[in-house]
Amino acid sequence: MQEDVTMLVSSTSVDQYKDSLKSTRLTMDDWAKITGSKNLRYHILGEGAQPTNTRLYPKPLQYYEYVNKSLATISVEYDISGQVFTLSEAGPRKTRYGLREDVLSFENAPEGQIIPEDAVLIIHIPMNSYVNLEQTFPPPSKPEGMGTTYEREYAWNATGGAIPITPFDFEFILEETLDEEVSGFFTEMQQQIVDLLFSNYGLLVIVLAGIFVALFMLLKQADLI
Repeated sequence: MQEDVTMLVSSTSVDQYKDSLKSTRLTMDDWAKITGSKNLRYHILGEGAQPTNTRLYPKPLQYYEYVNKSLATISVEYDISGQVFTLSEAGPRKTRYGLREDVLSFENAPEGQIIPEDAVLIIHIPMNSYVNLEQTFPPPSKPEGMGTTYEREYAWNATGGAIPITPFDFEFILEETLDEEVSGFFTEMQQQIVDLLFSNYGLLVIVLAGIFVALFMLLKQADLI
């Protein structure tokens, strides 16, 4: 996961922000206190999806003299230990991936969660995947339209106002090529053979086969066969 958080930095915090850029040990909570940002946090978070291996990349301040404001951007990258998408079979060589709504952690409102104003949610999907926009809610800002699309990027842009995401329905279908299916079949078969050989039953077969070969060689040397 990657999140880019851009925020205004008050004049009283500018020097502290610049000094903090020299440190590599500050946590997300530390940067949230320095900047006063409420959006500097995990937005994929749930009982079955916990962030791990967080990497923070704070960028130098950008000062805009004509408005006398300083902007800071901090990139947050992290992995997820848990399942973000549900998987189900959608047909031959097709797998449906549905985003779990309960892993989203945005701003709460009386009607449920919302993407707050000025935030943008972007979802990238793999190649050979498609999305049915008629079954997607709320509809993305990009791409627009209805029907099936093979676009790689889907964006919900809340710069014009907050976007309610309760409920949030997004799924894509990944199509395997015939070559990928054949390759996957032989890879799975190879793994099953390896698992069998290293199981108790497989080891017993190997031992018995070794005994059989040894007896065969002894009988052959004794001219009994």
